[in-house]
Amino acid sequence: MIIVGTMMVLGLAASWILFYRFPGLERGDPRDRGNQTPRLSIIIPARNEEQNLALLLGDLRNQTHDIHEIICVDDGSTDQTARIANAAEARLITSAPRPAGWLGKSWACQQGGEAATGTLLLFLDADVRLSPTGIGKLLMAHQNNGRVISVMPYHQIENKTEALSLFFNCIQMGANGLGLPVGRAQKKQEQKTQKQKIHKSRHPYQIGLYGPVILISRADYQAVGGHTAIKDSIVDDIALGEKLREKEIPFALFMGDHDVSYRMYRGGLRELIQGWTKNQAAGVAKTPLFVIVLVFFWITAVASAPFYLVLNLVGQQWLEAGIMAACYGIWVLELNRIARNIGSFSVISIVFYPPLLLFYLLIFLRSLAKKILGRPVIWKDREIRLDK
Repeated sequence: MIIVGTMMVLGLAASWILFYRFPGLERGDPRDRGNQTPRLSIIIPARNEEQNLALLLGDLRNQTHDIHEIICVDDGSTDQTARIANAAEARLITSAPRPAGWLGKSWACQQGGEAATGTLLLFLDADVRLSPTGIGKLLMAHQNNGRVISVMPYHQIENKTEALSLFFNCIQMGANGLGLPVGRAQKKQEQKTQKQKIHKSRHPYQIGLYGPVILISRADYQAVGGHTAIKDSIVDDIALGEKLREKEIPFALFMGDHDVSYRMYRGGLRELIQGWTKNQAAGVAKTPLFVIVLVFFWITAVASAPFYLVLNLVGQQWLEAGIMAACYGIWVLELNRIARNIGSFSVISIVFYPPLLLFYLLIFLRSLAKKILGRPVIWKDREIRLDK
């Protein structure tokens, strides 16, 4: 019991470090301050995204901020993606044949980036949703921070299957250092550099960007070599963050809200399994050891509470079972604290979180096995090898 108790304490400590803060986008529009914003080009890589694309293009039509151009890169779709883009009067680019060594999304983004004429480039995944003030909030963040902006969108959950993403979303946030505390020295440095418009500070454990929403100036995009520099990276958003660090170009990460959200894997369980399998093992290889240790203690403690509760109930060890029931309740409260900032996960799914955790662990092991064995995962009807 002492060992289990120690694990619980370490797990809770790890949780409060990993999810200490939830940095959100500020409301506002740069024009409210009398500032002129650069021309904005929005680039949407899309492969068989007829459902999502129609919704996103509708959101973009309703923005309160002007958009210079919307570019949709049709990445070999076999559905109505191209027709929907044309109907919405977006600029449609039909992707050229993918060169050897390129992955599909990176190739689509590169073509969109080359065709764009704006001075600011906003790369959006087709499943992103934006309120009428969403673009304004992104531009405000760019103006206030003077650096590349990336957002982990708020996850809108619409059915029980999509709730299986709970622990994936938590790890997606925690492993990238988005919620880690900011030290006093770094706060002072960021305040100083913000006043001087010299933005060289960043959190040392933030390893990369979030692919669904990336706002970058054309100059910074060209400085890192665009998507050409990460053409074969499975986790292209993490790889792009690494390239930015190499060039000493700072970036700022934010949590999305109802103004910047997404609905992931609306296609059902099969799509969800394929999508998360693609990202898990590849992402771990990029995560700093310190953060991996924190995630390990967090996952172990979250899993230990229900495991030892059941074990003690079966063994009729009532005192120990009562202690584990209390620990389980604490984790339900802690997961609720985290989840309400990440997505619209129901209280029921959090109370009965063990099946969701088990699903996460199985998919992680599946991804790891495919990476070790060099086996491909199917995504968007294409084979992707995780050993890259």
